[in-house]
This record gives sequence, C-alpha cells and structure tokens, in this order.
Amino acid sequence: MYYDGKVVLVSGATGGMGEEIVKKLAKYNCKIAIFARRVEKLKKMAEELSSKNSEIIYKKCDVTNKKDVEEAVKYTKEKFNRIDIAILNAGVLVPNPIEKMESSVVVKSMEINFFGTLYFLEQLFPIMKKQKESTISVTSTLPDRRGLAGWGAYGASKAAISWFMESLRPEAKQKYNINILTVKPGSVETPMIADYHRPGALTSEKAAEIILKGIRRKRKVIQFPFSQVFMTRAGDLFPNIVYDAIPIYMQKGDKYPEPEEK
Repeated sequence: MYYDGKVVLVSGATGGMGEEIVKKLAKYNCKIAIFARRVEKLKKMAEELSSKNSEIIYKKCDVTNKKDVEEAVKYTKEKFNRIDIAILNAGVLVPNPIEKMESSVVVKSMEINFFGTLYFLEQLFPIMKKQKESTISVTSTLPDRRGLAGWGAYGASKAAISWFMESLRPEAKQKYNINILTVKPGSVETPMIADYHRPGALTSEKAAEIILKGIRRKRKVIQFPFSQVFMTRAGDLFPNIVYDAIPIYMQKGDKYPEPEEK
C-alpha cells in the first residue's frame, strides 16, 4: 500500500479533517507525527491510534509561533530520520462583518492560515530537497478566486495560500521531485463551520478519504464537493455586475453574525 513505510507529518491534527486523516493513516504501516495546540487531545489520539502497524508521536504546536513549528519539524526528523509527506491542515475560519471592520481579525486569519503554513514550508524544504521524493499537501479553500461577503479575511488568507503553492509547485517538482498538492474544500462538516452550514457539505471522514487519495495519486489540486465546485467555478465566470448582485445572505451562509455598527 502507498502509505506503508511512510513518515507523515500532520498539522491541525486534533479536529475535523486533520483528525480523520490521522485515523485513516493509523490503519497503515506508517509513522505519524501529529501537531496542534490541544496537547491533551494529541496525547489521547496517540494512545488510542498507535498500534503494531503505526507509530504516532505528538507535540504541542501553535502554527503562529515560528519556534513551535521549527521544533515540530525538528522533532519529527530526529525521531524518524525523514519526512515523506506533510499534510498542513491547521486553519481558522473567522467572520469579518462590514459593520465591524477590525484589522485584528484579518491579521489573525493571515497568521494562522497563511504564515502558519509558510513557517512549515521553510522548515520542510531543506529536508525534502535531499530526499528522492516527498509530498506537501496544503489546505486552501474552494472559493479562492473571488471574494465572498463577510468572509474577506478567511478568503484572502486562503487565496494567498493557493497562489503561493501554485508558484512553488512546478519548481519544487522539476528541481527536487517534491509533489505539491493544494486542497480546495468547499463545505466540510467540521467544528470550524458548525455554525455556518451550507447545503451539500461533506463529512470530515469523506474529505479525509479524498485528500489521502489525492496524495496517493500525486494530484496537483483537488476540489470538493462536486456540486459546490460546479457552482463556485461557474460563479467565477460571472461579470462583476452579476456577481455583485448575488444576495449577501447567500454568500454569508446560515447563522452568520449580524453585529451592531461599530
């Protein structure tokens, strides 16, 4: 099997897609390093999922803390001697309503969603460039080409990820045989979007299955679920006058907060 014998690093491992990815990887004969802020949850996962097939190590890691990321990658390399696959899944979804324009929300989104990934890449590339083959999977978002009302901070941080990974992908592959996969999920049933449900959302388990299959097949970009991919990419083609006329409530989704004017 593809994952047998592999060393896999997973960030954002304690919830949603990240947790389901770890559960699925634990069924293979591989070594897994898991990282997140909730160390007690990491410990519980490692104890419950480690088996004769898989070895799981863990360490607390706040992706906004560059030192934490450095230690996470160093710990994995020292323990397992290499890193074959890195699945960078840590992220945050914070609404930024126009009624309360707060730069801190945008900064937080960029720190976690973009710079948290960048810190990992900075540490991973020196290791992976020396290996015969490696893979980096980074989670962006499906609507990464046009803005959505109320979600500018999240969208901007994820669009930056999509753009950045696309700029790295050909050079990483041609020079160092590093496969880069950008994951662009639409709605997935995770704690992060529990209050903002959209029709057609996939389960975290199904999303994890799609991601691991995409890594195995060396895909460059994967997008899901299909119904939302179709609607989103069709919307990307709308002229501005049509796109701007889409009702705001449809863009924001259910239960979007409606705060008072600042």
